[in-house]
Amino acid sequence: MMKSENQMPRLVVFDLDGVILNSEPLHEAAKRRIFAKYGIPAGLDLSWSVGRPNSELWGPMVERYRLPCSAKELERMQYEQILSLIRERNVPLSDGLPELLRWLRQENVKIGLASSSDRFYVDRILEYFALKPWFDAVKGGDEAAHKKPAPDIYTAVLKAAGIPAGHAVAVEDTKAGIEAASAAGLRCVGYRNPTSGEQKLDRADWIVETLSGIPGLLKPA
Repeated sequence: MMKSENQMPRLVVFDLDGVILNSEPLHEAAKRRIFAKYGIPAGLDLSWSVGRPNSELWGPMVERYRLPCSAKELERMQYEQILSLIRERNVPLSDGLPELLRWLRQENVKIGLASSSDRFYVDRILEYFALKPWFDAVKGGDEAAHKKPAPDIYTAVLKAAGIPAGHAVAVEDTKAGIEAASAAGLRCVGYRNPTSGEQKLDRADWIVETLSGIPGLLKPA
């Protein structure tokens, strides 16, 4: 059952990369470090891969360039590189995120996280930023049969949180993420993060330029 427009959601589910922190550029930097290691041309366009499963990049790369490792191993390398870059560059949380999390807690709204990235990487990010206590339900891409834009990860978070889709709202910064949330039955806030590239957010129910704009959308009039 879809919740009333005049009711607060009972669950807000965040994407990780590009929402919790501005890490989408780090994904590209990590990929290019791996390209350099294995002699893959540096000028390849990676804009299409933002928000998409990493396997869609590394699987074809292994075959095309006859790489001496599997797509899964390359994906693991990518995550490790990103974690190193976060420390090297002292990457902060997205502007307004701590305040938004506190506001949701004050409003007794559960908080979830749905990421296409593998769970070990998700957990490392949450540990690094001391965010684990804030989240009631967390799922990574390797905990679902299909990654975004399929709805599986969102469906898993809803089940873990014990909240119906009609009482939940997602926060996403990419077209694939919005499609996943919508397919799972959630309404969605599209966060226009300039570091996530030119993303089509038109399927979102709302679009914000900053996370600080979300309480005004969700709080009943």
